[in-house]
Amino acid sequence: MSTITQKLHSFFLQKELISSSQKSGLDTFMLLGIGLFPLLYMTLRSWTNAFVFVLFLLALFYTLQNFQSIRSSLDGAASKWVVFTLCSPLLAIFISQAFRQEFSSTAFDGPSRILLTALVFLYLKDRQINFTKLIEWVTPISLLICFGAYLLNPAASAMWGGRAASYFVDTITFGTYCLILGFICLISTGINPGKEHPLLTLLKIIGFAIGCYIAIKSQSRSAWTAAIGLIIYLCFVRFHKKHPAYPWIFMALGAVAIAIIYKFSPDNVNYRVNSGIQEVVTYFKANNFDTSLGLRISMIRVATNLIIENPLSGLKDGIMPDLNSIESIKPFYTDQLQFMITNTGTHMEILAQGVRSGIWGLISSTALFLAPGWIFLKRINHQNLKIRTAAIIGFTLVLGLFIASLTIQVFNLKYTSSFYALMIAALTAQALQKSEVHRTEIKII
Repeated sequence: MSTITQKLHSFFLQKELISSSQKSGLDTFMLLGIGLFPLLYMTLRSWTNAFVFVLFLLALFYTLQNFQSIRSSLDGAASKWVVFTLCSPLLAIFISQAFRQEFSSTAFDGPSRILLTALVFLYLKDRQINFTKLIEWVTPISLLICFGAYLLNPAASAMWGGRAASYFVDTITFGTYCLILGFICLISTGINPGKEHPLLTLLKIIGFAIGCYIAIKSQSRSAWTAAIGLIIYLCFVRFHKKHPAYPWIFMALGAVAIAIIYKFSPDNVNYRVNSGIQEVVTYFKANNFDTSLGLRISMIRVATNLIIENPLSGLKDGIMPDLNSIESIKPFYTDQLQFMITNTGTHMEILAQGVRSGIWGLISSTALFLAPGWIFLKRINHQNLKIRTAAIIGFTLVLGLFIASLTIQVFNLKYTSSFYALMIAALTAQALQKSEVHRTEIKII
């Protein structure tokens, strides 16, 4: 067994998948786990959820044998913030339920999966994994599979009026995540000059095209809004350092391109844009509350009021008060608003968690974006290529989902929270690697 472990470890070092000089018999299974969990994220139900438990068990087994080594992975304020962030959703639920003096185990289901990835983060950081070397290949392949699923299963999209979806992923989530993964493909293209295989470059370009296509076919305005922020980010992160004027030129050209695309886009795209503008204008000028965006604006106002009224305890899942009985909500109350917020939530991630868990939910949901986002932002120009690549890709994910979270909930489903938590665990583990691999002794399995 030790001979096989030695050969595999040498192979992983040669392929730059692992930087740690110490051997571990779990490396093969771990690399398979982190490489495969994004593959069928939106095309096979429970795929990503299963990998949370698989990777947690690998991390637990490794920790039991190498506790001191794992403990050293917690060194540094940034690592502690990552662990706190991944634990915070469960802590928020626990504290808010304690204030309400009522406990429900079902509320811990999603947050507990995020909690499990905290140990995965420490494990991956200790093993010095090059996650981006895997994700660069897996992401475009995953989008190709999404595209195939969309074409081969039209019944799934038919359930959403012809808007792109998979058999278990709704059209807004499908379009938003495909677009963000597409931008990960684009922003990582040529990120390692001279070493990127031509086939990988082609796959990334195809992946980006598929992400944009599905975002358009899904008619997800959340995805389109995220695209604007990601384009600006792309211009600055890839061109500003060497050519400070380029980002502004590209942004101007991008604005012209968006105008041209809008002019010649299909009628349904024009309708979604025009109706969105009209809905916002009439909401404030004509009290036209019962429209798609009008209801979202009202839900934000409702959520803010509910957080103020229940700052420490939040509201129990599935329990929504009679909104018409709250004086501050009466001016914009409608029966449709009551129905929507009772059955679908507030459509804004941070405020939704605030309603659910009070200020604890606000802290937790904000930390899920802010902590990893800050870690990535500080390392975007790092001289170490692996750290820089993880930071650039990681900030793409965080920024895209943060913008989308202003109009939809991104962590309310178990598979979406599991995917984000695993991505953050793996990318922050790589971004926080030390330049020199530590030499603590690790037991060989």
